Amino acid sequence: MQLAIIKQALGLFESAQAPDYTERTAHSWSKDDSWREDYAKVDDTNRADLRLRGEARRAEQAADKTAGNTRAAMIAEN
Repeated sequence: MQLAIIKQALGLFESAQAPDYTERTAHSWSKDDSWREDYAKVDDTNRADLRLRGEARRAEQAADKTAGNTRAAMIAEN
C-alpha cells in the first residue's frame, strides 16, 4: 500500500494540472475512524507529560541556538 501511494504521489508531479492540484488515493489506513478520537488529543490524562516534553524541546532548541546550530535536531521518540 505504501509503495502504491508513493508511486501515485510521484506520478502527481507529471499529471498535476495546476498549483494546489490534489488527488485522493483509493487506500485507507484503517477500516474505521476510531483512531481519530485519540490522535493529537490533549486532555487531563496527558497534559502534564506534554507540557514537560514541550519544555524539554524548547530548552533543546535554545541550547542549539546558543551553540550556533542553524537547524534543530530531529525530535526523538521516547
